[in-house]
Amino acid sequence: MLRIANATSGLAFPPFDAVSMFLSTHGHNYQMGYFRIDAMPYHAVIELLQHRPIQLVDATPSGKELPDAFRFGVTTWCLVFNRALNYRIQVAPWQTREMIRVAYSSTHKKLVQRIRRLVAVYGHNGPAVVNRNVFFEIHRNFGGDDRPSAITSYYLAKEELW
Repeated sequence: MLRIANATSGLAFPPFDAVSMFLSTHGHNYQMGYFRIDAMPYHAVIELLQHRPIQLVDATPSGKELPDAFRFGVTTWCLVFNRALNYRIQVAPWQTREMIRVAYSSTHKKLVQRIRRLVAVYGHNGPAVVNRNVFFEIHRNFGGDDRPSAITSYYLAKEELW
């Protein structure tokens, strides 16, 4: 399974195969449609198209169930992915009407087009759904909280254990 560290807190939990850029700040008031067009690495898109699961890794400083980056960003990204494949299904229990509206807005039209180009080459084997083929690994109560110095220290300490 492709293991993707979310920048920046997810980087503290190696090993990982790729890096995503779902920012919690984008989850607030649907900035940039909850995520940037390049938030998910294209390698992950191809894995999902070929019916292989992915796992996204991140941390949260509080006891929250999910970081906002995953709650809003990744969930909406899955809706956009499914839009490109013409699936209209629920991708997560916490999905909202607002997420659906954003996923089907013109904000993500270019991403939909890019995913459809990949479908023309790789085909597809179904929708993206949280806990079916998109999995989360959440590290709760992480003290690094997007601070590069704390994340670097944590990462280096883990590497020494290998």
